[in-house]
Amino acid sequence: MSYRILAGLVLAATVAAVTAPPAVAQQPAGPPDGTAPQQAAPDVLADQPLIRTEPGQEKRREPLRVRVGLGPQLVPGFPGNDALRLTPMISVARARGDTPFGYGAPDDGTTIALIRRGRTEFGPTVELQGRRRTDDIVPGLPAVGRTVELGGYAQTWTDDRWRWHGEVRKGLGGHEGWISQLGVDYVRRDRDAWLVSLGPRVVVTDSRYQRAWFGVSPEAAARTGLAVYSPGGGIQSLGATSRVIYALTPRWGVQAQAVYQRLIDDAARSPVIRRVNSQDQLSAGIALTYTFSIRR
Repeated sequence: MSYRILAGLVLAATVAAVTAPPAVAQQPAGPPDGTAPQQAAPDVLADQPLIRTEPGQEKRREPLRVRVGLGPQLVPGFPGNDALRLTPMISVARARGDTPFGYGAPDDGTTIALIRRGRTEFGPTVELQGRRRTDDIVPGLPAVGRTVELGGYAQTWTDDRWRWHGEVRKGLGGHEGWISQLGVDYVRRDRDAWLVSLGPRVVVTDSRYQRAWFGVSPEAAARTGLAVYSPGGGIQSLGATSRVIYALTPRWGVQAQAVYQRLIDDAARSPVIRRVNSQDQLSAGIALTYTFSIRR
């Protein structure tokens, strides 16, 4: 090929490149569900950082979505309390891109999934139990300090609607006992548009836990007039929990939740519980949620 012909081809290519309309970002060959690819849309995420997935191929990092909920709730404050306390209800959920937010029940501890195998996960959990003062419930009972409960959890989904969840925690300070919570939730949802859940609960505790909250020592009996009582370990309560989430707009939504527990066996037979008739333990709350994205 002569230099004149080569120069002509280079000139033609340059003119074509300058006069051609700007190109949009290349779209995937087709969506994951196998439907026909749509016409390429403007690249609205052009400012996102690129992650190289393999040689010659680049993929944009999905933005992190965060949903924060804040509102009031009424809770017993500690096991067996006959009065409700007003406390803040705070929730935080995270997801990547269009992935729906994960589900969590109102009575779940704060968990971190360290091991995942399909629909099953394991990891540590932590919960904070409120304190009982000497003038709470029955004046003259010994105080029980705030307790950090540290332990582990296991969770699995048998399908998209049934979640099985269990936690075992040890009290550090405060009651210093062991507590285990087992439950199953039936969950219906339309991605993040709405969610409704309902499920039963069983709480099992050891004798140290029950003595702290429901026992009456000889000294406490002398101060309160209650009979001396030393409960053992076992099933402490049966109950149920429910959560409802509804998106008002893509950013704003509402969240409501309720937890009910019925004290049974040694816990229900406690003179403390019988004095104030507090076998039924109920908590409820409502919050306004806000969803935002973090692009990084």
